[in-house]
Amino acid sequence: MKIPEKLLRVALGFLILLSLFFTYSIWVSPAGNVSSLDSGKNVVQSEQNYAKATDAFLPIRGIWNIDGDHFQTNSENLLATAQARLTEGTYGELELVADNEEKMIPYYLLSHGVELNYEGPFSLAEYVKVFDMPLNLEHLKDSQQILFNKIQIDFGDQKIRFLNFRKHLVYQADLSLDFKQIGQLYAENPQRFLPMTTDQQLIPRLLQTKEVVRLKKYSYILTTQTYSLFRNAFFQDPEQARGEEEDNGARSFISGQEEMVMDEEKRTVTFNGKLADDLQNQSLYNQSFSYVSRLGTAVGNLRYFDRQNNQINYRIFVEGYPIFSQSSKGKMTVSIEEDQGNSNNKVQISTSMDTVQVPIPSEEEVELPSSAVMEGNLQAVGIDLSLLQSYIIGYTWQDVDGVNKVVALTPEWYVKYNDQWYPARELMQGPPEMEAS
Repeated sequence: MKIPEKLLRVALGFLILLSLFFTYSIWVSPAGNVSSLDSGKNVVQSEQNYAKATDAFLPIRGIWNIDGDHFQTNSENLLATAQARLTEGTYGELELVADNEEKMIPYYLLSHGVELNYEGPFSLAEYVKVFDMPLNLEHLKDSQQILFNKIQIDFGDQKIRFLNFRKHLVYQADLSLDFKQIGQLYAENPQRFLPMTTDQQLIPRLLQTKEVVRLKKYSYILTTQTYSLFRNAFFQDPEQARGEEEDNGARSFISGQEEMVMDEEKRTVTFNGKLADDLQNQSLYNQSFSYVSRLGTAVGNLRYFDRQNNQINYRIFVEGYPIFSQSSKGKMTVSIEEDQGNSNNKVQISTSMDTVQVPIPSEEEVELPSSAVMEGNLQAVGIDLSLLQSYIIGYTWQDVDGVNKVVALTPEWYVKYNDQWYPARELMQGPPEMEAS
């Protein structure tokens, strides 16, 4: 065995032991004792670092269109920098310029400029509020209901556009801005971009990767959060929550009409309760983020991923890519539903006790085929590509056999097929049988 390999094993062992020690210390401390919760007097009121909406709602992909070529980045730093530059612009009046598919087609491809993409639809009103955009929406009818998937910053026409591909809507405004600053982000960081192509473009809002994609594998130290973090974030009055052991070994906490169950075997956290009065008239995005924000960064880099009706899905992102698993690990789901016969809506939350925070260095890379090749492979085994709604590179959460405090994260293609997310390799086996969550 080479010396560097020995040192790596020693370092890995030390990190695991250190993680176990801190986890043990947390659980045996008074703050981690269920009986202290029952007293209702020992809730620690410490300063907490709340998660920022500007981080959670940042677009997840950017396309730089330069002289007919297209380059994509998932870099959070570059996307945040581009977004920050947009707040410095001067905007004209936003107007609807396309309201059907035929009118929208000319806006599908941007020849010179930058596109910022969301996976799920995002609220225009929330976007303006979260990023403090100097864009007036007061003249627009039902402005609170406008959703979009893509932002276009058109350097040539000096316009900003918001595109909704499902409803075939395009909103546009004049934009005065130093476009060169945003364009230079690619010139200064070409290694952080993937070349893209419009060839074999199956989904209008998504370009195809031009070449194979090489990404690093990661290993992370597994961190298990204590009940107090979730109790303080989810309950309206944490001090009134009472805890008890269930017959199946789970722990439940109840306060009025609020209940949280932590299943230590499945490593899951579920919460059901009434939405707070001050959130009743807020948007679904703001309602759900109010719970995410109070978790801070303790559960990882949670970002808005997508939406299904009244359900918002947040995922932990690693190096700009979302984590997927066959359970709730790496994900937090918040659903807001009307409560029949009651003026307050109901909130349901599902997430995991486990998260990843401490990376273990690795130089191993995985080579992924281009997105067009991936689609071709799926078609070859009989997958109906008309049911393919989206695709993205994600990191698959895998527990390491024999090492219970280390998680392997492996990059692979994920596709949204018939309203569900699956790893492409699973669809290659035939008709899907279970949802990748």
